[in-house]
This record gives sequence, C-alpha cells and structure tokens, in this order.
Amino acid sequence: MAINTAPPPAIATMVPDSEGHGTVLRIVYAHHLDGESLALQLFHRYVHRVHAGTGLPAEITRAEVMELLGAQGADCAEGWHSSANEPTEEASDEAWQWVRAQVSRLFPGLSWRVEPDRRLNIPGVDDDKVADIMLRALPLAADVTCPATMFNPALTYYADGTHVIMRARGTERSGYTFGMADGAATYAFQAVRWKDGGADLIAPHVLHRFESRAKEEDAS
Repeated sequence: MAINTAPPPAIATMVPDSEGHGTVLRIVYAHHLDGESLALQLFHRYVHRVHAGTGLPAEITRAEVMELLGAQGADCAEGWHSSANEPTEEASDEAWQWVRAQVSRLFPGLSWRVEPDRRLNIPGVDDDKVADIMLRALPLAADVTCPATMFNPALTYYADGTHVIMRARGTERSGYTFGMADGAATYAFQAVRWKDGGADLIAPHVLHRFESRAKEEDAS
C-alpha cells in the first residue's frame, strides 16, 4: 500500500515577515518518506555537485537533511523551480551511492521501497532499469509539442523510433525514443534506448533529431 495515498494537509501559521514587510504564512508540510524517497530528495540536490566536479562532503548531518527538506517545501510553496542539464551516468551513480549511505547512517531503522510505484529511475543504478522504463513509458505514435509554461519552454517529444541525439554539458549520445513518462520535474521525460546499450529517461530540452544534427554538420 502506498504511504502517501492521503497525505495530511499542510500546517499554516501566521507569522511576521523576517524583513518587516508584514504578516506572512509559514507553511509546514507533513510528508511520509521511506528510505528510498528520502535518498532521492538528497540525490537531486547533490548529484550536480559531482557532475560539476565540486565533489561531495564526507558526511552530512541530520540537521542538514531537515534544513534541506524544509527549503524544498518552501520552494514549492513559493513556486520557485529550477532545471539543470542531465548529469552524466558516472556522476549519477556516485551521488546515488553516497546519498544511500547517508540515509542509512542517519536513519538506520528507516524502511526502503515502501512505495515502489513512486520510484524514479536513477541512471546507472539498477540492472532492471530498462525493463522498469519500458513499463512506465507511454507510447507516442506521433511527435508531441507541449506549449511553454512559466517554468519551461515549449518542449517537443518525438514519436517512437525517432533517432535522437542528446547534447548536454559537452556530452553527446545517440539512441532511439520509445515513449514518455512522468517524473519529478514539471515536465515529462522522454524514454530513450541508447545505441551503445541501456536506456534512460531524459529531459526533452537536451534531445534533438539526429537528422537535424547531420544537416547542421553538412551546412558547416
């Protein structure tokens, strides 16, 4: 049974603004997180440090975890959202192993995978990742373009079997699309099976038709 079927409502308290601008609402959220869900929260905050070469601290404290979760709740309440290029598979693997170790150390009695239906795919982690993505991905018979929102530009998802190339942070990788799947971001991810093996759920803004790339190279 999923543990977040009926999450309790947020607790709102009227407090003076810290900069003296008047009265504001302080929102406290009650989230139920199993071990894997908590690790995913940490993963999304730390993986890009590995990707950028900043590195990870040896350990983090329980107080730092609570501060991070509080900041995430505040960001959602304010409507602040950010996006970043997809990290490399190596960075994702290193960050995932690190956050799992932190959660296990700080919360040794916490259960894992209480909510298997809510899992996200972390590149390079699970051997059954490809099969998992195939179960989650919804097929696309034709290209779909989603209109721009206040958080994201117009996004194009390619029909199944489209030859695409991923370009992100100087990294290029090609493969073939096989659907789209919802994720933690404000947009859905495109499912891509790589020519060199494996599959991932990829942010659509870093994917391009392979034919378009070939035309650009011919023009240059």
